[in-house]
Amino acid sequence: MNNNKKVKYFFFLPLLTVSLLMTGCYESTWETHVSNDVYSKYNLSEVIAKKPELSTFYKILKKTGYDQFLTSANSFTVFAPKNDAWATIDTTNLAQLVKIVSTLIVYKSYFTDMPDLYKSLKSIKGKNIFYDPATRTFNGASIDTTANNFNLRASNGVIHETDKVVELRNNIWEYLSTKTTNNQYKYINSLNLKTMDLTKSIAIGVYPDGRAKYDTVWTNVNNFLKSYPIDNEDSLYTYVVLENDGFDALSLKYKPFFQMVTSVKTDSATHFNVCQDFVFKGNMDITKFDTLTNVDGVKVPLKNIVIKESYITSNGRVYIVNAINIPLKNKIKPIKIEGENFTRASDVNYVFTRYKLWASGERDIAMASGETQTIDTLVRRTTGLRDSIISKTYFLNSNLVANTANFFIEYKARVNSANYDVYYVAYDDNAGDVDLNYRYGYYRLVQKLFIAMPGGLPLIKGITDNTAGVANNYLGEGRCFVGQGRAGVNELTKLKQMNLVATTQLVDFTNPITTANSDIMTVTNTGTLTMWLCNSAQSIAASRQGLLFLDYILLVPRITQE
Repeated sequence: MNNNKKVKYFFFLPLLTVSLLMTGCYESTWETHVSNDVYSKYNLSEVIAKKPELSTFYKILKKTGYDQFLTSANSFTVFAPKNDAWATIDTTNLAQLVKIVSTLIVYKSYFTDMPDLYKSLKSIKGKNIFYDPATRTFNGASIDTTANNFNLRASNGVIHETDKVVELRNNIWEYLSTKTTNNQYKYINSLNLKTMDLTKSIAIGVYPDGRAKYDTVWTNVNNFLKSYPIDNEDSLYTYVVLENDGFDALSLKYKPFFQMVTSVKTDSATHFNVCQDFVFKGNMDITKFDTLTNVDGVKVPLKNIVIKESYITSNGRVYIVNAINIPLKNKIKPIKIEGENFTRASDVNYVFTRYKLWASGERDIAMASGETQTIDTLVRRTTGLRDSIISKTYFLNSNLVANTANFFIEYKARVNSANYDVYYVAYDDNAGDVDLNYRYGYYRLVQKLFIAMPGGLPLIKGITDNTAGVANNYLGEGRCFVGQGRAGVNELTKLKQMNLVATTQLVDFTNPITTANSDIMTVTNTGTLTMWLCNSAQSIAASRQGLLFLDYILLVPRITQE
């Protein structure tokens, strides 16, 4: 063999190997292709009628009306069960036969030498048909590779005879709907809500009060299925269902972290979270994993679980297991709120979103303002002598200065009912705010954070002693969280509760809070938290109420249990 032939041979060999592996026992495909073209002048229905081994199938096609459907000019692939395959099927149940037959027909022609045949196919009913390479079956049915039994080319498609009926499989939700005593199913099903379908309802008149009268078409809406469409045939999911004891145990564990204003709402929020934690993207064999991350990013441990039942659905898989214990630290996670994602401000014209490579998301915010600070005595680098106490005014864009006490920048975050440590990164990187000669020292960045709890009254301006004060702060009018940093230092700063001077709302540094847990934010109800980042921490002088900077806020839950 010369070198050129060797090159060609070794180039062709891998392609040949892949082709053989993919088609398996269909190695004589092309020959069958040619010999079966004798049917090409007939439509699919006519070809099936000519095959004695498909006589039962043809009768069922006529009974269901699909014999006419298979005469149309569309292109189809038909998985045609031979007579013996119908022995266990109730051929008197017309409704069921219609469902079965519509699962045996696929749009487009797929011959056995086409790779796409060995991927998932979608039947005209919308159900997926999966090829299993281990058993060489399509939803449990094998193609009969005897000559003249597969790749039967008709004028409008191709027929493959099968040893069994391609299994009509439920989707995840249809399968779960058969588990009527399961608590997980019962909760999701309880969310069903009938609503009027305005696109299909027809106006048929007017009521005396002027409202339109409709011939109403109702549609079912389920908020769980809307968020996690395990009933959708166009997406693949894996869903894990807990037996009742496991569902109740995990619900009890979650419940303290999903407290709402009523016990009914608490239970619903808790159960919703248990149900959503077992939705995984894709068709997954969970036995091959110790841990899987669900669609919401929660890591779910799967090692040593006891699988009681499993089912391959038309849109993925379902597993029924005894119990799964998700660690609370996996579920109740830190919350990061980017500075540039503020919802509103006292005046957005004074808030700059800055592009900074060092920032989280390469963005932070800063407010145009100023403040005069008296600087502590510092040692000069050049002489080692101490300067007298002096003051300096710091500006961010001195041509545009916000003249507002308690200028606020508002943020919102979805939180759990839990204790949180509150942090932020607020980096004053203005070169003029740090004196490297240690004469004027550095700007001391002190910022206040007022908080309105989920379900509470909104934060507003104006209190008894100060019209610029902040009302409805969950700590009251005389206390808030305060962050203290210094210019030129990019660091994570922990905020702590501090008292405020009643008449000015400035931070009272002379009266520190020393009680236990004064650095914790306690959230009693799950929901949306509102935060105002405010200036006026050390000064209320006109046009000198203080600068504001923020890269991000970080709320870290204190979770002490597994």
